[in-house]
Amino acid sequence: MVNIMIDRELSKHVRKAVTYYPVISVSGPRQAGKSTMLKNTFTGYDYVSLEDPDMYDFASTDTRGFFEKYKEGVIIDEAQKVPVLFSFIQSNVDDKRIPGRYILSGSQNYLMHRNIAQSLAGRVDVSTLFPFDFEEMSSIANWDDSIEKVMLNGFYPGRLTLDIPLRMFYSNYIKTYIERDVSDLVNVGNLTTFRTFLKLIAYKCGTQIKLTDLSNDLNISANTVKMWIDILESSYIIFMLPSYNRNFGKRLLKTPKLYFYDTGLLCHLLGLSDEIKLRDSEKFGMLFENVVIAEKVKFKAHRQKDPDMFFFRDSNGFEVDLIEVEGMNVDMFELKSGQTFKSDFLASMKKLKSKDTSLNMHLIYNGKENVSLADFEVMNWRNIHA
Repeated sequence: MVNIMIDRELSKHVRKAVTYYPVISVSGPRQAGKSTMLKNTFTGYDYVSLEDPDMYDFASTDTRGFFEKYKEGVIIDEAQKVPVLFSFIQSNVDDKRIPGRYILSGSQNYLMHRNIAQSLAGRVDVSTLFPFDFEEMSSIANWDDSIEKVMLNGFYPGRLTLDIPLRMFYSNYIKTYIERDVSDLVNVGNLTTFRTFLKLIAYKCGTQIKLTDLSNDLNISANTVKMWIDILESSYIIFMLPSYNRNFGKRLLKTPKLYFYDTGLLCHLLGLSDEIKLRDSEKFGMLFENVVIAEKVKFKAHRQKDPDMFFFRDSNGFEVDLIEVEGMNVDMFELKSGQTFKSDFLASMKKLKSKDTSLNMHLIYNGKENVSLADFEVMNWRNIHA
């Protein structure tokens, strides 16, 4: 798997958006392939990275001169590093509104969106590029031999196309990207505590996170825990799955569940490095759940679809893993890592469906059989977009 060029689904959207909007913004996690996609999509554009110290100094100390040099047809990578750029872009666009004039990319969602909201509302198309989704992964031979292999390898383009050893890639990813981004946004103080925090939330992945529990475990304030979680969200490391808020006569628990966008990083943090250990781990079921839910989030984002995804759990602990809402359609999913279908997999969904017959039932599992029956559908995880 060396130097494979994989077309990104999101490039279809940005090619279309550039004919309407003067500014295109593509955010997403570091190493998701934003720069590569934009360079390949807009081959005639200049490219500047504000990670380059000289370019950073030029853009921040002589912003007017920067835009004299790069008047239009330019990709500005890590644009959030120089916030003053956004005000200049607003002024330039209002003076001369040309579609596709500026392409911006960034890896810190909070800073990108804050600057866009303040300066570029109505002038910009906003999208997010995540690591590969299943459809994009299909260009890599034998990528889906087993779910264990998929979980361990993760979905970051750089790791997969260059075949970088797992431990090497993810250790460096934490040191050079996650910890650096956190340090850019807030004074961490003690990186050792932050590393423990990362491993702790990995262990609690797929559960409803309680700030006070994490605070007590780490001996830090709940506000610090919340700040670190917010930063990991804004850096596209984790995401929250909210509780479904439709009233089925039970009091719903409102705390969201936490998941990782990339299961390779999650496995690394959990100390799982080979398929046998992973399969035998008590976390295998949670990892299966995570890989399916994260895939649905990525797949929708790359096609500009609203996620509208939830989990359901009431005060008695009755739970459905995933609920998707699209228009008037509401689909329930149970996610099971087992290879053999069992009728009790459907018990929770049947109970919920008895309260609302319009709900559709689906089972995603690790077995080979795909079955469509009158009341429910059973599918292998490879076929979740079929």
